[in-house]
Amino acid sequence: MKLRSQMLLAGVLTLAVPLVGWQSVKQLYSALQQTRIDEQTLRVANMRLAFADISDIRSALDSGWATSVDNDWYAESSAYPIYIDGYDDDWQTLVNTPYQFPDENGDSDSGTSVRVARYEDSMYLFVTVIDEELVHHRPPVLLIDAGEGEQPDRKTRLVNGDSIELLVESRTDSKVDGDWQHGLFRTIAPGPVEAVTASDSAYQPGRYTPSGTTILNWQGAWVDTNDGFQLELMLPLPASGSRVGIAVVDVDFPGEARVRWTGSVSPSDMARVHRKRVDPSELAFGLLFHDSVVARNRMKAWTMPGGRARLFDVHGRLLADVNNLYAQELSEDEALAAAHSSEGLWDAILLRVFAFFVAGDLPLLSETRSTPVSLTLSEARRALVLAGAPVTSRYVTDENDRVLGTLAPIGSEPQRGYLLFESNEEHSSAYAGSELARLFSLLLLVSLMAGCGLLIFALVLFSRIRSLSLEAQHAVSADGRVRGLPGSDAQDEIGDLSRKLSTLLARSAAYTHYLEALSSRLSHELRTPLSVVRTSIENLDRDKLDEQSLMLIDRASGGAEHLGSIIKALVESTRLEQTVQLADMQRINLAQWMSGSLTRYQQVYPDKQFQLNPSIVPEVFVTASPELLSQAFDKLVDNAVGFSESGVITLNLRVKPFAGEPVRARGAAPGYVQLLVANQGAPVTDTVLAQLFEPMFSARENSGTSHSDRLHLGLGLYIVKMIAEAHDGNVQAYNENGRVLIGMRLPLVVPQ
Repeated sequence: MKLRSQMLLAGVLTLAVPLVGWQSVKQLYSALQQTRIDEQTLRVANMRLAFADISDIRSALDSGWATSVDNDWYAESSAYPIYIDGYDDDWQTLVNTPYQFPDENGDSDSGTSVRVARYEDSMYLFVTVIDEELVHHRPPVLLIDAGEGEQPDRKTRLVNGDSIELLVESRTDSKVDGDWQHGLFRTIAPGPVEAVTASDSAYQPGRYTPSGTTILNWQGAWVDTNDGFQLELMLPLPASGSRVGIAVVDVDFPGEARVRWTGSVSPSDMARVHRKRVDPSELAFGLLFHDSVVARNRMKAWTMPGGRARLFDVHGRLLADVNNLYAQELSEDEALAAAHSSEGLWDAILLRVFAFFVAGDLPLLSETRSTPVSLTLSEARRALVLAGAPVTSRYVTDENDRVLGTLAPIGSEPQRGYLLFESNEEHSSAYAGSELARLFSLLLLVSLMAGCGLLIFALVLFSRIRSLSLEAQHAVSADGRVRGLPGSDAQDEIGDLSRKLSTLLARSAAYTHYLEALSSRLSHELRTPLSVVRTSIENLDRDKLDEQSLMLIDRASGGAEHLGSIIKALVESTRLEQTVQLADMQRINLAQWMSGSLTRYQQVYPDKQFQLNPSIVPEVFVTASPELLSQAFDKLVDNAVGFSESGVITLNLRVKPFAGEPVRARGAAPGYVQLLVANQGAPVTDTVLAQLFEPMFSARENSGTSHSDRLHLGLGLYIVKMIAEAHDGNVQAYNENGRVLIGMRLPLVVPQ
């Protein structure tokens, strides 16, 4: 495993500290959560006992106790004013389901829908009617000279088109049975509509109201649609539990009898109730319910910041809602100070981290999913408290709030309603008095900082070691020369290692320089004694020596010649290295150069046959020293002549593109050229090929051939290698089709 991976693993292991701490914090948090559940359950139990004794709350609960839900209306409270214009733009934020009244065929989709809302002390209705034949009211023309019975009747003058009648009981909280108002809405054209009484009221001295009388505090707006009409109404808000009824009368042509209607109560029954000729309890009137302002004000004292209390009647209808889930406990000055406090911001960040782990088991609804909102307590939730004991659980509300909710029944035998109390699990007050969030978050933060510190240290350490590795890699050049390594000034183990490597390479460079100069020194030191030996041998009088002495003298003379050749070769190699470093490079046309070389070798080796491959050499160019290039080729040809088994030697020139290699010099062409000398002979083994260009290596044997008696020190192909590398190339040697090819590869340049 690499050092970077080891340090990364060590950093990851530090995360075990917050994990262990998290398990401990989680267990402690679970215990505190159970404590909060018990505390809230006890609080709700006290609240329901207190609410059962408060007369205002008990009165609100009793209003919906002995009624059915089928024909009842619930007026949802609007947070914003509703403008009477006949359009439903102001109703978009309301969630209450419209009440449907089917047509005479029983089709609810083709009948009437009614939406009910309240804002402050007013009740609003939005009525949508599906009517294929819309007939507006046409006031009849009254003739001045008409006789008795020739004038239109009273009902025709009041209404003769499509209309809506509304019967509302004007009951107050102090009166069980209130007065009735029978309103009629009809229009001669779309727009604002005034409400008039649809029937005569019961006769009472000073309180009689005939039909057609304008109802001043009722307003309406009529809008025709493609499939019917819409009517938006506003009237004073009746008390909760008041009886209401609606009827939509439909006529398809002027003069048609007004007998077809949809709604909850027929127009004739409304008129009888208005005249007090029938008991309202005998008819299927629905009751109007809405939240109680009095009950809500009573409940505010019991609802602390971060909590929400809702009161439902026995049928699950919402009677009061006090929402303090996001209320602040701080005063204005304290909140302003906390807003400008860095400590408050730091605590908020820590709490968000803690809440992220705590609330993981209660995911929020998807943003693409419509949030269901209900104003009633479902029957399934009401069934949870049939035993009479409060039930507490954690859940996500319809408004996407994570809460701890407690549901408890109010009253027993009979049961009067339900109390739902919720506390916000995400509210800062739930964690303000607890150090768990800070403990866990600080532990996690410190562990993350330690892990990041180890990771940064590992990266720095990896970078230093990698830099040292690259410097050591480039400390020795491709030709084996030691360039040296700069030592580090760091006072640690890596710096110590860098300085020791620098010292070691400096010693190696000095020793290499000594070895490079050794050949020159040896040749210089050996020339004088060698000259003395040669002079002494030459001055001997061979005529006075016997045959055995002459043989010994000849051996000594041959050894001196051999030693002289060695010294000459060493001097030549040393001079060549210096010449390569100072060589003058120029652009060479290889086509012309190869042709000239072929002619020259044919003259030097007349017993050998030389040929070019290809016979017509292409026009390619390289940047090289002509003298060094000729010297390298001389060595290659001399080697081929020495090992050739036949008289044919081929000078090869092959042009090839680079296979994924970058162009290494400015002006270089995207390719290279191979200059190879081929001869027929025994194939060269892989072992010999690997050592062929090493200095002082020779594969020749004394076979008695014309060239085997010459001195070969193994420097010829080594010189070829030095010249090729000096021209940014390399050497090559391989067997091909019974021939041995040895040469070099040089980069091409673009012709001028």
